[in-house]
Amino acid sequence: MSVDNLRASREKAVVVFTEFTRLYKQYPSALYCFFEEEDSKYYGIRIKNITRPEKDIYLPCRGKEAVLGIYQMLLFRKYYANVRAAYFIDRDFDKPIDRASLSVIYETPCYSIENFYTSVQCVSEILKVEFKLLESDENFHRCVGLYTKLQEEFHNAVELLNAWIACQIDKSSQITICDLSVTRFVTIDLDKITTMYTIDDLYTLFPQAPLLSQEELDTKRSELQAMNRQQSFRGKFEIEFLRTFLQKLINEANEGNYPYFTRKVKVPLTLSIRTIISDLSQYADTPNCLYNYLESLRKP
Repeated sequence: MSVDNLRASREKAVVVFTEFTRLYKQYPSALYCFFEEEDSKYYGIRIKNITRPEKDIYLPCRGKEAVLGIYQMLLFRKYYANVRAAYFIDRDFDKPIDRASLSVIYETPCYSIENFYTSVQCVSEILKVEFKLLESDENFHRCVGLYTKLQEEFHNAVELLNAWIACQIDKSSQITICDLSVTRFVTIDLDKITTMYTIDDLYTLFPQAPLLSQEELDTKRSELQAMNRQQSFRGKFEIEFLRTFLQKLINEANEGNYPYFTRKVKVPLTLSIRTIISDLSQYADTPNCLYNYLESLRKP
């Protein structure tokens, strides 16, 4: 981390650090968990089930830089040498953190926690529990096959978008994507995914963005494909696709519409993009690296 980035990290972390110092005086043996924003909605239940702390305290931070800033602030203060602390960050389109930090800081092996919700395995669990479909049910296989097909089409549609954004981040371009909805670029229907943008549209939307060569875009595309697009593509786009797919599928299930269902399947589930992380947390993937990290936090 550069000196400028380290300074920015510490500035973002000051408020959280002040709250931590107040709590630490009262609960010195608690497990203090530092997350990006509201990521505890995913991690919380896993911390309780795997680490099983006597007391855990969750401290949301304003982004990855703030979490890393807190880590640095505690690292260099001898008074907090014995604090039980856990740090959770998303990889995003950044380079992975150094191996020496991995034992102390948990970094997602994919873009973000949202990608843990968009695997075929996660969707299969949702179908079994929320749709009450048995694995032997024809409707289960129809839905899994449809999701697999549409996710592939979706990835084809947003590959250029993801590669372009990743390249801009590599160049430290000052583009703001936090509130960017993927539905601005694609239409998601159960019969097909429709692309609604060109690269010229991206430059129109972000006129300050530097021009990229075709070679840069192709190289980035190859990097993202090598990891697995469901894991390497921007998580908020991925989970938007999931929510739209599931909501449309629920509508078809409740009506029993062919060819998606051979009978009515009553599904009372209602999904909001604001609450989907907590609503579907029990079904999301728990990768081995996270399980091992949380196990390492358990008291002997």
